[in-house]
Amino acid sequence: METIKKYLTSRNKQERESSLLWLTAFGIQSVVELKPSADLLRIIINHIEGKYDIERTRSEVHAFYYEQHKSSHGGSGHHHRFEEADKVAVRIVDYFERGEFSLTTESFSFTHRALFHNLYHHSGQLREAAASKKEWVLGNTSILYPKHDVVKQYLNYLFSNERSIDITSLSPQHRLRHLSEFIAKLFLINAFQYANSRATFVYSMKYLMSLGYEIQNDTFFREAWYFRNAIIRACYTNMHQGIYPTTEYMEMFLGNLFFNEENELRNHRMVIRGE
Repeated sequence: METIKKYLTSRNKQERESSLLWLTAFGIQSVVELKPSADLLRIIINHIEGKYDIERTRSEVHAFYYEQHKSSHGGSGHHHRFEEADKVAVRIVDYFERGEFSLTTESFSFTHRALFHNLYHHSGQLREAAASKKEWVLGNTSILYPKHDVVKQYLNYLFSNERSIDITSLSPQHRLRHLSEFIAKLFLINAFQYANSRATFVYSMKYLMSLGYEIQNDTFFREAWYFRNAIIRACYTNMHQGIYPTTEYMEMFLGNLFFNEENELRNHRMVIRGE
């Protein structure tokens, strides 16, 4: 990984920006404990240095795994974990580099499909079953997600409401809070049966980038687990314990990522102990 991180201090702006996109992609993958293979790191140096465009990078990765499948007749579970990690990382960077973006349910579904096609069944399709997941930061309890039959309705309302708001009229502080609330609401809908965290992260970062926010450092690479926990805390209410949603922790993370703030990001400060 040091071979990628060294480009963060390059005098070449393109190399710095490209390395940040890759490290952000790796951070997003890390929330499900996926790490890039050494083979991917070798290939993407060519992209960072401008020798490959993203299409060539994608082709090189697919060719590598095509040969792996031919030689291993299917491969091991460990091998498949690397394949998912590598292919999705390339797709994330490709998605970030594309110019188009829209606040619609269709665009969000497209994001999920673009990242996970041929890796997960029903990629890009809204979930059709109940959702529940025990969260470490909530003392092994789950957020209460909406029923599957209202997911599309909730998404349509969220995106319609967001499109109606003039972000530029908000102060920088209120803008960051508003965007944090939007990301938390999108996460809470839990739109897909699989890979919701990664789809939400990628789509949300693209939204902020479309507004002119620029990733300044490798905060996402180092603190992706913190960001996921921060979103969960922003979605959780327990009146009996006096706990209410707060975007405080999300704002600290985004302040570090986009404004080079130096907020201390500590997971243990967010933990809620079950009764």
